[in-house]
Amino acid sequence: MTPLLRTRALIALTLAPAVTALGACGNAVTADVIGTTAVTIDEDGRPVAVVRVCDGEVDTIQLSGDRTGLADDEPNPVIGTWRATSGRDGTVELVLGGANAGWNGPEALTLADDRTYVVTAARSGADAEATQVSFSPAQLASLAPGQVVVRDGDVVARTDLDECAG
Repeated sequence: MTPLLRTRALIALTLAPAVTALGACGNAVTADVIGTTAVTIDEDGRPVAVVRVCDGEVDTIQLSGDRTGLADDEPNPVIGTWRATSGRDGTVELVLGGANAGWNGPEALTLADDRTYVVTAARSGADAEATQVSFSPAQLASLAPGQVVVRDGDVVARTDLDECAG
């Protein structure tokens, strides 16, 4: 066996278990990203999901807890799920734990300041979702007017959501 073939065989043998393991764990992401999810607070200090839908529509927004105390194979606990009476496009705002016209979901919730939460927005029956956002209530309380939290806790101007990346 030539040195080149020996090197290729070694690489193939080394990578095969890793590729198999990734596939078995379900780490392949195939969902269409249709927008951006952010969180801010309203004038009453309540958390508000802000979803900028760039392609299609969303009809489900979900708030989940963090992974504190969970085993590796346990899902994040679902704290609340809101479903719209019809799909929503453009910029969607939803008070988490408040009454929202055209949405069905919890109208009251209590969040612990020392925990992290995740908000997701998706289109039912489709493999399409906006990027998720993680935040803590303490982080939201520190936001200046006009700011939102995106992705893994990044703070940006609310106006950054106005345009879709093209």
